[in-house]
Amino acid sequence: MLLTWVVSGLWRFAGVAWGAGRGLVVLTTGMVVLAAGAPVGTAVALGQVVAGVARGDRGHAVGWAVVAGVCLLLQWLGGALQRAAATALGERVDARLQHELMRAVAAPSGVRHLEDPATAALVEVGRDTFRADWARPGRLANTIGGLATGRIILLASGVILAGFHWWLGAGLLVAGVWAAYEDRVASRTEAGHHYGATESARRMRYFNDLGTTPPAAKEIRLFGLPEFLVGRHGETWAATMQRILTPAGRRPLIATAFLGVVVLGGIVLVVREAMAGRLAVGPTATYVQTFLIALGGIQQSSWSGLQTELALATLDRYDEAMGAIAPTATIAHGSQPATGMPEREIAFRNVSFGYPGTNRRVLKDLDLVIPAGKSLAVVGANGAGKTSLVKLLCGLYEPNEGTVLIDGVELQDLDTDDWRRRLAVVFQQPVRLPMSAHANVRFGRGDADIGIAVERAGAKSIVEALPNGGETVLSAEFDGGVELSGGEWQRLGLARALYAVQQGASVLVLDEPAAHLDARSEAELYRRFLDLTAGLTTILISHRFSTVRQASSIVVLDEGRVIERGSHDELLERDGTYAHLFRLQAARFEGGPE
Repeated sequence: MLLTWVVSGLWRFAGVAWGAGRGLVVLTTGMVVLAAGAPVGTAVALGQVVAGVARGDRGHAVGWAVVAGVCLLLQWLGGALQRAAATALGERVDARLQHELMRAVAAPSGVRHLEDPATAALVEVGRDTFRADWARPGRLANTIGGLATGRIILLASGVILAGFHWWLGAGLLVAGVWAAYEDRVASRTEAGHHYGATESARRMRYFNDLGTTPPAAKEIRLFGLPEFLVGRHGETWAATMQRILTPAGRRPLIATAFLGVVVLGGIVLVVREAMAGRLAVGPTATYVQTFLIALGGIQQSSWSGLQTELALATLDRYDEAMGAIAPTATIAHGSQPATGMPEREIAFRNVSFGYPGTNRRVLKDLDLVIPAGKSLAVVGANGAGKTSLVKLLCGLYEPNEGTVLIDGVELQDLDTDDWRRRLAVVFQQPVRLPMSAHANVRFGRGDADIGIAVERAGAKSIVEALPNGGETVLSAEFDGGVELSGGEWQRLGLARALYAVQQGASVLVLDEPAAHLDARSEAELYRRFLDLTAGLTTILISHRFSTVRQASSIVVLDEGRVIERGSHDELLERDGTYAHLFRLQAARFEGGPE
């Protein structure tokens, strides 16, 4: 089973490597043969040098000394070129696989595959294979080369020794393969811990990250947990080391002993034959060196074999992640242009929707019409379905039941990319690109002037205060870069939406983008925003009822359904859910009871 898995994985890697760089594959293979054959050639040549010296044949000795020197040079050159070529090939393989993963993850027009727990976990594993040098599948270019070099050296050594006694060559091959295998088996536990593949290694990394990284720093100190984390980390390490350092079983010891008997016994036999005059001094030197070279090949194949197994395991996890993405339900791409939409309305007809991995319906038989060119505010408790409604409108998900219509056309029949160019959406946590402030505003929408959008969003002073103005990188991880506050990022997010309007967007969605602002600032922001976007279809989502009152119409969601709709004044007159919640919030600012 293991052999089948290894062969299958090597064949899979060979296909990827050939596609990534045929010339590098050929060069690496040639250098493997050269690096493996040169040491054996050196042993043979030195044996002839000794023979020439023993006979007093200066020409023979000098000639073979030159051959030995060339073999040593080729061994060094072949090894250096092999490492360089294998490293370059590995980088190409990793880049190719990374591109494949990025394309596969980005290909579905929706995000269902990323929010499905099982698929998301595998995608995370797929990304992890490229985050550390030891885990990259491209390492196989080096490890396979090392494994092949060690095995070729062992095989060539066995062939040479078979010229002395066939059974000695066969015995060396058997002992070498067996010892390398048992050493690899015995090292798997330690390697798994070292490379973070075991549960205890992951637990140790978790304790270390928890105690040394910023996200949990405040809670760790406030609850007095530093010593607890250090203690748990130490206990886990001690328990792990006890398992790893447990004396090896009998089989590795027997395999090593058998190899020792073959090598030492073989050397003794060679020396005895030479002392008895039955073996010339040249072959004697060749055979003794061959044993030593074989030991190096065995050691190399043992280490490289273990590394190859670990790298093949990461390639397996990568393939599993890729396989999980493909069958995930994706959103159909329509072909009808969305230019000028919506002219009349956006309509949700009997829409029901639930997220992957759960049977709960976030939206239930939702009916909602959003007139084009008007502003609509959506309010409701957490989990009422507000953000889910936006995701359906953006085409990130398809409804489980019902349909979303744009001017009477089903959303799934529209060209997805064309429809999304009609949208400008600002979520509660706008994406934060570690790029320039200007790039964060343009966000792939062309290179037009962004000054008006930045000023209208109230972000002009923020950009002007940056060390290099709009060209400042918004990340402290880069030289000259800076970090922005949550409120400043939200201002840039709003500027991004206004810039999208300049570039042709006709539907604006603000999904609680002002959560980091106080109530007064948020109300002012919405007022300005609605003034600036008058005549466009605008959807506002907020928990603060004092801000949404400015919208043309307000809908109240409860458990995935619209339970109330009307203007702010109309909803207050009805004295329903909206009026009750509005008064509760107002009471906080007036100092009344909740």
